[in-house]
Amino acid sequence: MGKFGEYFKSAIKQIISNGYRTAMTMLGIVIGIAAVIAVVSLGNGMSHFVTSQLNDIAGNYGTISIDSSKTSEAFTRDDMDLLEEAMPDIKGVSPDFSVSGKVTGRRETYSAYVTAGTESLEYAYSNGIVKGRYFTRQQVDSNQRVCVMLLDDAKKIFGTEDAVGLNIDITIWGKTATYTVVGLRENMNRMYSFIMEGQDYSATIEVPYTSLGADFDIYVDDFYSMVLFADQSILTERIDTAKEILTNTHGLHGTKAINAYSMADISEQLDSILGYATKFLLLVSVISLVVGGIGVMNIMLVSVTERTREIGIRKSIGAKTGAIMTQFLAEAAILTLLGGIVGILLGIVMAYVICTLIGFDVIITPTSVIGAALFSVLIGLFFGLYPARKAAKMKPIDALRL
Repeated sequence: MGKFGEYFKSAIKQIISNGYRTAMTMLGIVIGIAAVIAVVSLGNGMSHFVTSQLNDIAGNYGTISIDSSKTSEAFTRDDMDLLEEAMPDIKGVSPDFSVSGKVTGRRETYSAYVTAGTESLEYAYSNGIVKGRYFTRQQVDSNQRVCVMLLDDAKKIFGTEDAVGLNIDITIWGKTATYTVVGLRENMNRMYSFIMEGQDYSATIEVPYTSLGADFDIYVDDFYSMVLFADQSILTERIDTAKEILTNTHGLHGTKAINAYSMADISEQLDSILGYATKFLLLVSVISLVVGGIGVMNIMLVSVTERTREIGIRKSIGAKTGAIMTQFLAEAAILTLLGGIVGILLGIVMAYVICTLIGFDVIITPTSVIGAALFSVLIGLFFGLYPARKAAKMKPIDALRL
């Protein structure tokens, strides 16, 4: 510990005595470490934002479809009942019907995207019902003309968010039917708004699939796609189970006619893609660290040249080669560690500023901070090795002659 203390004092003395040169040498390390911290934080924040937003839009359902080109089979209400009975821990199953049409309220007529299903359709999005309620199983079974829409859509169509109980006319393929609003959803999240930005306005309306079929002459007794709702922790497993049950029920083994996927799978794939993007940015940041390390090596070579006589005196009075080498390595490591600490602080500030401006959560993990500090020391040791070896291998008589 005594020798290390001496090395530390010597390193600090050299750093202070060459303040300007030290600052310029540390600059590359500071920038590199700051970039690493900022990039890792930005990557974590971006990944968390995209994943959470995607899950909010459609994170708790999976789609099961049947390929009509491979079989004449189709799904029915009996299939939905079978799945709900076989898997009581799921939230429900719904056919997947959607059509484009028009909706007319108090003001004027707007384009509409009409989604139809069972009462389980309530779980399609995380933005829950904030006014009124969702339509019920009884309303689905009795073909009632009820609907659910977003708060923003209600405000645009009716001029008010107090739209529960009001009527709208839905027109699809030239046929019109009057529906009563029974519930209003919270508005969609930022990612959905970003995706829809620049597109023509279209209201989002949800209705019972039985009513859609009865009012607009759409055959809904058979269908080729359904959605299964479950908590994300069990979603992928339940989708696989549902695929197996339906394959057995319809006798479709070996045909590959039934396909299934969950939004959880898409979320994992997206996480992987974002991870690759973050790693690429991190690699670019590390390159700047390597450049900073080369600067450290250059300045240490200059220091060896300037202190040649000191090295000669120390070796002539018995200093061992290992001690000389350790001294210069310690100076390089301490130099880069100090640069790393400053870089970490600067990186944290940069991360907060950038993530706040973009709207991401600031996620700085202890692992990234400790890793950055250790990496800065390793940079110093690696790039300080050659100057240290050069100093340690000097012959005393040659050093004293200069």
